[in-house]
Amino acid sequence: MDRPDSAPPEALLRRRSNKARPQSPSSPKHLRHSALDARHRGSHKRMPYLQAQVVHYRPRVSVLDKELTTVSYHGLVNFLLLLLSATLIRLAIENYMKYGILVRIPGASVAKGDWLATLAGLFAVLVSFLVAYAVERSAVPKQRCRSGPAAAAQDSAALVGVSHEEKRTVALHVANLAHVLAVPSGITYFAIYQPALGMLVMTSACIMFLKLYSLAATNFDLRRAYRLGDSRLSCDPLRFASLERGRLVVGASDVPAGLQTTHATLDGEHGSPPAADGIDAEISCVEDLVHGVVPLASRTSFSLNARALDNLLVGGDERIDAKADALPCPRPRHRVRATTASEVLRRVASAASKDGLLSSTRADNGSLSDDGASVGAEAETFRRSRSEALGPGADTGARGKVVRHEIQYAVAYPQNVTLANFVYFWMAPTLCYQPSYPRIAGPIRKSFVAKRLAELVVLCVAMYVVIHQYAVPTLMGSVRAIDSRNGFWLSERVLKLSVISAIVWFLGFYAIFHAALNALAELLRFADRAFYLDWWNSVDLAAYWREWNLPIHYFCKRHIMVPLVSAPLSLPASAGVLLTFVVSAIMHELLFGIPTHCLKGYSFIGMMMQIPLIQLTQWLVRWRGPESGLGNAVFWVSFCIVGQPLGVVQYFYTWIKNNP
Repeated sequence: MDRPDSAPPEALLRRRSNKARPQSPSSPKHLRHSALDARHRGSHKRMPYLQAQVVHYRPRVSVLDKELTTVSYHGLVNFLLLLLSATLIRLAIENYMKYGILVRIPGASVAKGDWLATLAGLFAVLVSFLVAYAVERSAVPKQRCRSGPAAAAQDSAALVGVSHEEKRTVALHVANLAHVLAVPSGITYFAIYQPALGMLVMTSACIMFLKLYSLAATNFDLRRAYRLGDSRLSCDPLRFASLERGRLVVGASDVPAGLQTTHATLDGEHGSPPAADGIDAEISCVEDLVHGVVPLASRTSFSLNARALDNLLVGGDERIDAKADALPCPRPRHRVRATTASEVLRRVASAASKDGLLSSTRADNGSLSDDGASVGAEAETFRRSRSEALGPGADTGARGKVVRHEIQYAVAYPQNVTLANFVYFWMAPTLCYQPSYPRIAGPIRKSFVAKRLAELVVLCVAMYVVIHQYAVPTLMGSVRAIDSRNGFWLSERVLKLSVISAIVWFLGFYAIFHAALNALAELLRFADRAFYLDWWNSVDLAAYWREWNLPIHYFCKRHIMVPLVSAPLSLPASAGVLLTFVVSAIMHELLFGIPTHCLKGYSFIGMMMQIPLIQLTQWLVRWRGPESGLGNAVFWVSFCIVGQPLGVVQYFYTWIKNNP
């Protein structure tokens, strides 16, 4: 038997440590982990040639390299947020030590005349809405065509919708649209001193202008379909129309002979009798491009301009719909995306069958049948399941809408021409008129509305404090810098204002597009609440303008882009883009130039400069790829760091000089 003294020193040390430490019961798993850790800790003691060990044994990349996507930057983000918070706190302390408290009670210094002029401007906006309702009521046709589209097409005026009554309706709408912009603009420019109140009036006027235009344009199409007896809204003869030497030719040379219709002038001359029965047998190429229903195999034969149009109009919206589908929805919904109607039905059936909704339409082997009866049954089952998911009281709007270009509403024309329907559109958070909208079933969530309204109030107060406490002193310094023609001082003012401008911008965006519009949508049970997308991740300016304000994007596409590139105008897509930015530039000039009494075109020029900036950012994306972030950096610099603060400085300087 070995003596204790003859044991190795490691064994003696182990015995002493066991005696000094009380033994605690351990699980076998714990013992295995302890033995494994001890083996790893002592493994280097038995390595040969310790200082010649291999250190660089495999290829690796730097942690900050963009090829390494598994590294979290959470710590750096926390540091940058803390650093930004410390910088803002320092600026707040510096501002208080320099100026004291500048915030006053809102409206305390506003003259009584400004309040009265503001009410007059808002009343003028209300009058325009009532006039539009009266015009639409008087424009409803006395009776509907009884013989279908073929008989109605014999009358060229009914075919294209340019009868004398329709011309009168269009003239009244044009005069009303001019009134809704001219009268509030005159009141704001000549009678309202405070820019905030003037901006309130002009914002209301511009929103009402866009809504009334959409109302008039949509009902114009619905009236034409009503006169033609086209209850399915699918036999529009203007799909094959073109303008040739001032004449509206309905039926182009490339349309099949069975689809040739009449030749009519804008004066209503009668032509040869058409064969309108086969109109819905074909879909025009432009309409297919616009609505995204062309099969991929057919798209490969299109020209380069057609592909560009497809990417501009359809591809952008497909990305928008894909992002919107990923957003959380307050109620269950079923949305699909496909390239053809049959593919839509197959996807609908597949998606619904996963939820056990189409068990009766499946074959014994579990595969879906491709015959027309089965597909129709699958579509009908999907429609029923969609209605059940939304609830018994839900207004699904476009019932059975499974193809993008199909037009189906729960309310048919002229039943939609009611004061209640128009008032709902006036209050709804959208600029595109529809006879019916998707509605949410169930009671209004009062807690949701209360949270959104509380956020709105808090954010409005925060913006008011930031503007009066921080922006106004900086802007006054910019006035002195411009007068002294000191470029360095002016640059410092603009960069300092960029921080304040960005803060106000983010607060205003959240307050309007999230808090206010969601609260309004909940009160009206408006179901489509994708008012914006992740525009902050935009790789170029075109993506930003598509995603940051979806109501404006949908309006511009539906009422500007699509009519211009479709029959009968059939203009190139570049013309549609140019006109879209011209309209947007005019609206921005009205919103900012008239309230500040500065009609020098700063906003107009700034919006038109977006076109070359879009080309630049798209070139950067093609050059370096979307992952480089160059396009996103140009967007932030041109929009938030330089563009917005520079425009604010220009308008404030002019307002101060005009109103000393």
